[in-house]
Amino acid sequence: MRILHISRTMGQGGAEKIVYQLCIDNDAHEQFVISAGGAYVIHLKEHGIKHYIMPDIDQKKPVIMLRCFCSILYVVIAERIDIIHSHHRMAAFYANLISMITGVKCVYTAHNVYNCKIKLTQFALKKSSIVAVGDGVKSNLESIYKIPTERITVIYNSIKIDASGKKDQILCEFKNNKKLLVGTIGRLCEQKGIDVFISALGKVIRNNSDVIGVIIGDGEDRDKIKLQIKELGLSDHVIMLGYRSDVLDIIRQLDFVVLASRWEGLPLTPIEVFSQGKTIIVTDISGNNEIVQDDVNGLLFKKDDVDELIDKINELLQNKDKRARLEQRAFETYQMKYRHVKFVEQYNTIYANI
Repeated sequence: MRILHISRTMGQGGAEKIVYQLCIDNDAHEQFVISAGGAYVIHLKEHGIKHYIMPDIDQKKPVIMLRCFCSILYVVIAERIDIIHSHHRMAAFYANLISMITGVKCVYTAHNVYNCKIKLTQFALKKSSIVAVGDGVKSNLESIYKIPTERITVIYNSIKIDASGKKDQILCEFKNNKKLLVGTIGRLCEQKGIDVFISALGKVIRNNSDVIGVIIGDGEDRDKIKLQIKELGLSDHVIMLGYRSDVLDIIRQLDFVVLASRWEGLPLTPIEVFSQGKTIIVTDISGNNEIVQDDVNGLLFKKDDVDELIDKINELLQNKDKRARLEQRAFETYQMKYRHVKFVEQYNTIYANI
């Protein structure tokens, strides 16, 4: 079948990475992507995946909405698309309209939890087979949007275990000097709680100067985060690596990871961390606590609670045996629940039964 994925962007987010993986790792179908562009576009092209540019589908100006609709319709007709797979609610809205015109079939993956635009969402999903990336996302669709349980299939996000084995030289220098590397990964925005991570790290470093914070990602709060680092006097103890395509290689060099998110769907970061045999500290929120079991494969802390996060970071820094036990169970969790082959097979089942 010929499948068109509609994503708002093909930037550095988790949903974009899922689109990328579905395209390059699922050779059972011919894949196409349309979005407003981003870092993954060049990688799609390297794998022979055709990408089309359109305006930002989150824009509600009539002219832009018309351009989005026409752009998607053009690709559907020109490429003889069998299935539109949308990864954004407005993408599902356009897919529903185009399905009414052309009869093309629709799949929608819900990557996050929401509590707004109820009527629009219900209309957008009217003709779609629906995938939720986790149980919390499924519950959100049922309770807020009144989507019947039988219409929703849960397919957990996954990540390929492969890494190149290359090492970042800056991190190598820190490790050679016996530094402890505590990382955080994600878009630099309010959702990901990078500010909470930095606040906690500042107090940890006061008592342990061997700790280095590593921030992987980019985003709209970059300047704000840089200022926070400077104001807390952490410029020599926190490095910002920006967006990196070699995240798995970076994770291998870290001692452990922190994800201080304020809300999530089913985040990829803990799965990426587990795939490399590392452990993680995450906020005790829906999505995070589906993956991370407290004191089993990682640690949980209360959202926005800097003091509790400090305690959890110190716990892993000071107890290597516990960290090793959590790492072992983390990798076992990946193997049992988040294997990439299973992830692809489940989506192919959705496509076949639509």
